[in-house]
Amino acid sequence: MGFGSELPESTDAWNTGWPQSPAEFEGLIEAYLARLVLYAFRRLGNIHDAEDVVQEVFIRAFARRPLRKGTIRMGSYLYRMTANACTDVQRQRKRKPSRVSLTDIDDEAVPRERGNPSEAAAAAEETRRAEELLRRLPKAQAEAIQLRVFGELQLNEIADVMGCSIHTVSSRLRYGFKKLRGIVLREWKQ
Repeated sequence: MGFGSELPESTDAWNTGWPQSPAEFEGLIEAYLARLVLYAFRRLGNIHDAEDVVQEVFIRAFARRPLRKGTIRMGSYLYRMTANACTDVQRQRKRKPSRVSLTDIDDEAVPRERGNPSEAAAAAEETRRAEELLRRLPKAQAEAIQLRVFGELQLNEIADVMGCSIHTVSSRLRYGFKKLRGIVLREWKQ
């Protein structure tokens, strides 16, 4: 599965609670691995740190699966675990994270959809442009937009990940998109 792919909608592992068997958990990993690595990469700016963080998140999640039996919103829980682990790495570095474009890493580092090379090039250019625009926003607004657009999370899931209310998420998205529209319009007029 690639970054833009849909998560399964009617799989027992996602609708009845936290996956308990290794096979169910493998399905959960397959569905979320690429998205979590991308999310961690955008926060940390280093693909190796991002992969390490996500691996640790899945190890912890698997070990704690009996305690999470009733957890139904696995996506927001995994994103929250990843966000916390990224914060820990950033604290250890004792410096602000640097943002790096996805184009700065090799094609093997992050799984991508297979397809037409010209479509892939156009998608990569769109991603570069989106990242450039998001860097112009306040961090909280940019993160909310990334989780909504790239992570395909619902407002309640973004609120869980960011540790704020749904109204705050909605506000960050609204103002972030408004600022993006303003930036694009100003550039278009020039």
